[in-house]
Amino acid sequence: MSLTDLRRGFRDEDQLRLAQAIVMGHLADDREQEECRVLMKFWWQLAMTYQEVTETDLDRHVSRAKREAVQELIEAIRNSPEAIDAWLTDAPRRFPPVQDRGYEAHRSSVSRTDDEVAVDLARAGIKFIERIATEISYPLPASDQGPASCGAEHGRFDSEPHEIVHVDALDMPAKVNTSWSRMANEFGLFDEDREFLLAVDYAGPDTAESEPRWVRVRLGEEWDLAGSGSSTLRSHFAGVFTERFVPEFTMLSLDQEMMLNTTVWGDATVSTIVIRPDRLG
Repeated sequence: MSLTDLRRGFRDEDQLRLAQAIVMGHLADDREQEECRVLMKFWWQLAMTYQEVTETDLDRHVSRAKREAVQELIEAIRNSPEAIDAWLTDAPRRFPPVQDRGYEAHRSSVSRTDDEVAVDLARAGIKFIERIATEISYPLPASDQGPASCGAEHGRFDSEPHEIVHVDALDMPAKVNTSWSRMANEFGLFDEDREFLLAVDYAGPDTAESEPRWVRVRLGEEWDLAGSGSSTLRSHFAGVFTERFVPEFTMLSLDQEMMLNTTVWGDATVSTIVIRPDRLG
């Protein structure tokens, strides 16, 4: 059976991205290299309309339990978006996030320091102030929901159509910077000192699991987020589509009423989302 029609079964890009995240984060374990390779091809196949992996590949290389989960997703895609929603809820309960067994013991020796993060962010024109130790609240409808899965009813605002750009477009850095700046200013990311919160992964480059933290930063007079090459702002997901530097990051206003997410989508485009519930209506 061909798997080239899967993309058309999703409600929207957000639902597709969530399904891909579960395949990558809960099923594809690189300790089982051949199985991981095939599952990553399936992950890619969800967004593509040409053949990357076959049912035979899945049968041959994927363990029984995970193969059943993959088949359930395929059947849900061919059934309805509501069936996909049910799979998205059920699969993470059956398959916990993939973790490196040696990660916890190794993490302290590979985690980045505040100084290293500060030097890296300076490349983009962002000044590191401090790491946040207090609890952060989010303007999201549920604690386990991300910006991309929010809808207009949650206070979601998206880049204008002309601001959405392909990762390999020559004007990608300029368009991303312009769209991000417009939305950051329009929806109130900055305080009077141009300060805000930035989500930072403190995990080192050789670790498989993230170590997310929030840091307080200030935007400088001269900045370039999309062309900086900052490892902190780099999209790992974009590596599926291109070798060039592509940004992806999440920001929060200091009053924690506005969240901004510049993200790479399954169709290899970049755009910015703002979640600001108090601007509804």
